[in-house]
Amino acid sequence: MSFTSEEIDAFFDPVLTEDALLFSAGAGSKIIKVFFDNDYQGVNMFTGEVESAGPQAQAKTSDVVGVAHGDTLEIRGITYYIKGIKPDATGITNLVLSKDA
Repeated sequence: MSFTSEEIDAFFDPVLTEDALLFSAGAGSKIIKVFFDNDYQGVNMFTGEVESAGPQAQAKTSDVVGVAHGDTLEIRGITYYIKGIKPDATGITNLVLSKDA
């Protein structure tokens, strides 16, 4: 199920999102609205299980057309490299981020 552009615009309300500066050869350099999440990463040393969410940003798919691995997002003054690009077929794309190039 995809959402209309009006529904996605309402979802990305400026009160709920934050600005991210996108640097991309394919998508251009621009400020986009994102939901930013910098989740917990943990390792259970007894079982070897690894939990890893890491930094992620959800953006409008229309804002990130042409984005590629290695492009950067600057959020809260920190530069993150885009490591994964996961469109969800609803008009929203999850960007998996890393501080490492």
